[in-house]
Amino acid sequence: MGAVALALAVVLAVAAWVQLNQVERLKASGKAGADLALRKAGATTLVHARRWKAASLGVEPLRELKAAIDQAEARDGLVVALGDLTPQAVRFASANGIRVIALPELAQLLRHTRLDAAPRG
Repeated sequence: MGAVALALAVVLAVAAWVQLNQVERLKASGKAGADLALRKAGATTLVHARRWKAASLGVEPLRELKAAIDQAEARDGLVVALGDLTPQAVRFASANGIRVIALPELAQLLRHTRLDAAPRG
């Protein structure tokens, strides 16, 4: 699966997971730690999903996401990671209410997501 197809699959899976009203792709110059804003019933979840090829995800991207969450006054954050998280990143995510969707959970979401039922903006 190519990077674009994989990214689309992730968005659809996450959107179906939280049954969203709106998915917004954020500009790189905007909230540096977030790639997507997921909105439902007035609450915003920011998503970091950039490091597709990294073998492991360290704490720095999570710090950037936390800063973006605070700046946007978002409810929470979500990280989609295809690799492992370092122990420091796991602790940081847990301490700051950042949900991590790793490869096994992502595979489960994709298996149970109907593409024709995904929300449309």
